[in-house]
Amino acid sequence: MYKKILFVCCLLFSTQSMADRGFDVVLKEMKQENRVALVIGNNAYQRPLTVLSNTINDAQAIKNILANRGFDVIYRENVSHRSFDAVLEEFYQKLSYGGVGLLYFSGHGLEFDGQNYLIPTDAKIGAKSDTKYEAVALNKITHRIKKIGNRLNIVILDACRNDPFAKAYGVGGLAKAEPIGLFVSYATGAGQVSSDGRVGGNGLFTQYLIENMKKPLNLQEVFKKTRASVYDASKGTQFPAIYDQIVKGDFYFTLPNIKPTPPKPEPVITQIVKPQPVIVQPSPVITSSKWITPTKEEVSWEKAKELCRENGARLPTFEELKKVVTDCGGILNNEIFGADIAKNKKNNRYQKCYKQKGFNSSYYWSSTTSAFNNDYAGVVLFRNGLQNSYRKDTSNYVRCVRAGQ
Repeated sequence: MYKKILFVCCLLFSTQSMADRGFDVVLKEMKQENRVALVIGNNAYQRPLTVLSNTINDAQAIKNILANRGFDVIYRENVSHRSFDAVLEEFYQKLSYGGVGLLYFSGHGLEFDGQNYLIPTDAKIGAKSDTKYEAVALNKITHRIKKIGNRLNIVILDACRNDPFAKAYGVGGLAKAEPIGLFVSYATGAGQVSSDGRVGGNGLFTQYLIENMKKPLNLQEVFKKTRASVYDASKGTQFPAIYDQIVKGDFYFTLPNIKPTPPKPEPVITQIVKPQPVIVQPSPVITSSKWITPTKEEVSWEKAKELCRENGARLPTFEELKKVVTDCGGILNNEIFGADIAKNKKNNRYQKCYKQKGFNSSYYWSSTTSAFNNDYAGVVLFRNGLQNSYRKDTSNYVRCVRAGQ
């Protein structure tokens, strides 16, 4: 069995580089930003397409590592054309919340007239020309994602097996893809095929990709090290191609540890002075009586700011909204995943506390603009403590803090 893996990492708008801001600051923002993945594994194909050995294994392995690295994973196996379209819509909807999106497809893929297609399991392809009617066009997916405008999208296609319509066995593969703003990597050279690995295991490329995703490497280093490992393991017969067309942007599957900033040393006082009385002014503490609700409707970010100003108040900062969660004993999420999200949802004590402070179980605007993109602002969801960022032209609830508090 043969296959070729296409990795397409789509950066859909420019971001500030890490050099422009503190490295630690950027890593903290990456830790909190939304991560969504759609993972599909197809193997139960109809003739003339062959049944595949390791696609489900590969998809499950990718699903697990992404889930362990903060991705909200939508997972499907053996999807039909109709199911493919439906799950893509679900994926697009989650992408609209911003952050990082990732699409992984493991199955048959074909190239026709220079375009790449992903093959559903119910596709009836008697001739290669049927592909454009029976399969899902990759360019339609990337065009739709681009319109959404979230920070970064990664498309991984483990989808280039042997082409049943080629004149010789072991021939096939997807077309080369090098559009500006994309990071493209094939498991081997364009138009070639690669080993599928032993039955019951993973493909050679997937095996080393997962190994490197577990390391604190940036996106480019993950693929460079994977390429070197594949080349050595195949004794030089398989050399993954990389086409890096990213203009700006950084991403880590596994974030490096953030080193704490060392405290400044205290000055040494050598002069003896007469002690003076110290008057400590208490810091202002926001309580429910200092919050106001200018409207019960969901509004855009600019409208929220305007409503607060009209009422002699201001939008709370991201930190002030998060403090409401922690003051109620709740758990902030995107830093802690899994069971703690469910705990926030089910704990009536948290929910009662939020309501007493005037918050319902919805998203609320903060005044803090995303450092990744000025079109987004921080929000907190008072149902499960989720920290996120939304486009400023979307609608969320608003509470204000009295000016000067």
